[in-house]
Amino acid sequence: MSSPFSHRTDSGTDRKTEPRTAAKRRGRRAAPPRRTLPSYRANPLQQINILLGLADLDTGTGPVQRAVLAQHVGIGVATVGDCMTFLADIGLVEAGRGQYAITRQGRAFTETWRCDRTQARLVLRPLLGTHWSAAAAAYHLADGPLPQEELARLLRAGLPGVPMRGHYMVEWLDIALIVERDEQRLEVCLTAPDAPKPPHAPSPKGDEERTQERSEQTSNSDATADTKAHSVASTVVLLGMTRPEIQELPDARYAAFLEGILQTLRGALAPTT
Repeated sequence: MSSPFSHRTDSGTDRKTEPRTAAKRRGRRAAPPRRTLPSYRANPLQQINILLGLADLDTGTGPVQRAVLAQHVGIGVATVGDCMTFLADIGLVEAGRGQYAITRQGRAFTETWRCDRTQARLVLRPLLGTHWSAAAAAYHLADGPLPQEELARLLRAGLPGVPMRGHYMVEWLDIALIVERDEQRLEVCLTAPDAPKPPHAPSPKGDEERTQERSEQTSNSDATADTKAHSVASTVVLLGMTRPEIQELPDARYAAFLEGILQTLRGALAPTT
């Protein structure tokens, strides 16, 4: 069946569309929303980590420079820039030319994510619910579950970039409770309307203090683990290149690099005669 979600494409660059009111003032018809997809350079959890870093650096006095944010989170400048278009389109950040600011919704999401990821998913749900991908997923899943690979392909249809962008779009929809993934059967279906539960009422002060202590301990442990993992990953060499060198590759060379890895794996796993 033909899909009604193929009228616009995204370029993967930092840019903002002109407000509808401005378009009306100039006598032009407002353009339909762009169909953006997540960057393929970082998985959704890494993209959320970039958002957490932006929340740390954004003090409200001015935008955060891309290079500063990249250094803070330990990810290449090109990767950070490539992730921001999607994060801006779902309302978590405001993106300019090489500089960013976290939005009110982005601040609420990051603060909740640090202490309760289940509640953070509820914060993210209405933001992804207005993104074009939510309506597209509902359209494609209206007749029942689909394999993850198939839904990813349908969401990416007509858009530039590697297939991984479609896979990451499915993962974002899953994080935001728009769809549910069955890890056993590798299928995706729509989330039941009554599945997400509202946040719990505030607990007594004693419980809040204990919860805060546990959250701080978890955050400290996660930060230590992330630091160790980044230190190791920065020294690992893959096909003669370190992780920072790989992340700084231009889009065309990055895609070719990934294809080279796939070809190497196919050759290594091919049955011998």
